Amino acid sequence: MSVITRAVSRSRASGSEYSPKYVRIILRHWLFLMAVGVWCGFVHASDVPTKSEGLPGEIQHQLASAELVAQVEIVAVHRLLDRALSEPGMAAVSGYLYSAVARKVWKGATRKRLNFQLNLVDCEKKLALGVRYFIFARRNTFGEMALPGCDAAIVDSDANGVLAKLDQYYQG
Repeated sequence: MSVITRAVSRSRASGSEYSPKYVRIILRHWLFLMAVGVWCGFVHASDVPTKSEGLPGEIQHQLASAELVAQVEIVAVHRLLDRALSEPGMAAVSGYLYSAVARKVWKGATRKRLNFQLNLVDCEKKLALGVRYFIFARRNTFGEMALPGCDAAIVDSDANGVLAKLDQYYQG
């Protein structure tokens, strides 16, 4: 859209008028690029396999709503402070920000190092440093990766059966 406004403002400044045909061509190119962008979004969203037999219902729901499905190892834990509730000499913790190394990613981010948060409103348990978890994360209202609840992080030793089924799910 900025190309069209630049063309119109340039034509007014130079005194020459761009023909309506030229403006239509610019508009057509812009619309084509927007359509390609939308199409790419739909194609990417349809990359998720649809065969879900063998996965428990809760896992299927988590898988469908998650933007990131990965096996991670927690390497750092930081407190999320609520400045509105904090008083001088006392800090109110509203959750935790975790830094993790991705061991295996089934869906979502391709980076090795991941950050996600878990708010105490959603889950009162704190994930342990150095432990491997199987996580389902999605973006929160601020655009950061977050776990929606306690059931979105499964300790690796408890998730062996789910991991095997998930491998089969993504391999077809």
